[in-house]
Amino acid sequence: RSKVLHEGIHYLLKDIDKFDWKTFTMGMGCLGILMAMKNIGKAYPKLKWVRAIAPLTVTTLSILITWAGGLDIPIVEDIPKGLPPFTVNRWELGDVDKLVTPIISISIVGFMESIAIAKQLASKHKYEIDSSQELIGLGMSNFIGAMFGAYPITGSFSRSAVNHESGAKSGISAICTALLVGIILLLLTPVFEQMPLATLASIVISGVLGLLDYEEGIFLWHVHKLDFAIWMFSFLGTLFLGAEKGLGISVGLSLLFVLYESAYPHTAVLGKLPGTNVYRNVKQYPTAQTFEQIVIARVDAPIFFANTQHVREKLQKYEWQAENKCDADGRKPIKFMIVDFSPVSSIDTSGIHIMKDLYEDYSSRDVQLCLCNPNITVMQKLVDGGLVKLIGEKYMFVSTYDAVQACLHELEEAELLGGADVEAPAVEEAI
Repeated sequence: RSKVLHEGIHYLLKDIDKFDWKTFTMGMGCLGILMAMKNIGKAYPKLKWVRAIAPLTVTTLSILITWAGGLDIPIVEDIPKGLPPFTVNRWELGDVDKLVTPIISISIVGFMESIAIAKQLASKHKYEIDSSQELIGLGMSNFIGAMFGAYPITGSFSRSAVNHESGAKSGISAICTALLVGIILLLLTPVFEQMPLATLASIVISGVLGLLDYEEGIFLWHVHKLDFAIWMFSFLGTLFLGAEKGLGISVGLSLLFVLYESAYPHTAVLGKLPGTNVYRNVKQYPTAQTFEQIVIARVDAPIFFANTQHVREKLQKYEWQAENKCDADGRKPIKFMIVDFSPVSSIDTSGIHIMKDLYEDYSSRDVQLCLCNPNITVMQKLVDGGLVKLIGEKYMFVSTYDAVQACLHELEEAELLGGADVEAPAVEEAI
């Protein structure tokens, strides 16, 4: 027996000479009955009870066949009779320091396994999972179980799958299961000692088959290749390294992806949609109009220490590209850099310092930095950090439209004061 695929195949081929056709027939027969009863329950709503009694049916039949036929196949054999003893009086605190590391490891891996199967079942039955409540439930279960010498408790993939395939809809099923297990331990252990191990395996296999979701992999491939790659690495890691390491790989890759997305947020140059006062990404809307001497940009993420350098480089890049285009076309230089802060949900001190550096860089080249539409939290930090005072309150705007209108008005006034003919800054098509 192995928890990983390649070792399981190795042991199977190594011990192929020990193949027992009776055990194989029993297992496949039970699996066939389970799948047939499950499909009948799905196909005919009036017979959905058939699906619920499938595990009990194959268990009863296999025990009767094994007992009546005297089959020489592996069975459960010994089941200790009675309930487990109360063991709180045996607790010892002397070895707690040696147990800290394995306790942390068991807790993390156990929680990951539990929440993974819980979310899978929640997705199938269209309900929500509260991770905090799951953690509290696991903690209480382990604390009470420890009073009776129980193994560490987690949400089981195989037993959850069997519970699901039996038609369970709520936590009441766990209470019923516990009561039945208690009754069996008190009264019926001799009966269940005759259960073939092949029957147990077939019940687990039929339950797990119901959780296979290859359609999700196809969906991920068509929609988001990176999500598909994480899904595939997690799947292969679970197959060849085990469930714990597979989950660890999936969590690690997901965290790396989140860090990458946070460190390199999306930014865009904005333009005005014709006939409206709406400003959108010029790459997404090629007909959006930009204005001479004005660059409008947007940062689509919180600004914090991990992405400040990227944000700074992007905003500088947009301004430099506009300057180079002006030089090439013989147009007037850039005078205003407007940054839309509406998607920025938060900003830390590193972000404020970067914005100050940008302001100083722009000011040295006679470019005015303008900010528009920061939320109340971000605005308070900009005020406390001195950025609003540095930029000037007159260059803080409620919307992108207001910012553009104010900049256009200032450019017209500058031209009037310079003695030039009054000419509105040109509107150009975005490329």
